[in-house]
Amino acid sequence: MSQVVPAASIDEIHGKPYGRSDGYFYQSKKTGKTFYRERVENYQKNQSPRQKWNSTAFKAANTQLKLILNNPDSKAQMEADYEAAKHIASNGKAYSTLRAWKFNSLLHEYKLSHPFVQP
Repeated sequence: MSQVVPAASIDEIHGKPYGRSDGYFYQSKKTGKTFYRERVENYQKNQSPRQKWNSTAFKAANTQLKLILNNPDSKAQMEADYEAAKHIASNGKAYSTLRAWKFNSLLHEYKLSHPFVQP
């Protein structure tokens, strides 16, 4: 979890300078000075093996989808496959958009080719 400054010693929190900042600004009640404190956010990094497997599958499917959408020939083939499959992905679910259909098909294919093995 992130380390929090005690509320009694803070007059005003100014917040993060930008979205991907590692810390935030706050103003001390005692001195009135503004300080910067780095946040230790490690809770996103502490994933179970199953969460890491799901994250890897998501990343792989997303990467493949971007490559397909950037290639006009692959994109045309994907649209033809979408119509031929009648909007039903390889996992058996129907999707209303082409991108969702292809993404979930790629995700399902990755998980089938790389099954989760409990360590």
